[in-house]
Amino acid sequence: MSTKLNGSRYSPEGSRVPTELLPTAIRYEAARAVIFEQLGNFVRANECLRLKRYYERRAMEECVEPAPQA
Repeated sequence: MSTKLNGSRYSPEGSRVPTELLPTAIRYEAARAVIFEQLGNFVRANECLRLKRYYERRAMEECVEPAPQA
């Protein structure tokens, strides 16, 4: 895989997903959280939900179009 997706081991958690893949990452982490909850692994489920919230915040910040200038 490319370093664009993997980042490096020094990359902050949650920053390895490019902006164009944020919607996919949000759905993926939500699905992982459900699976981990069903398996009884609530610690991993909470980690997935935390990442999902982080990606949602990034999507709101990075994908918002600027207001038109008058």
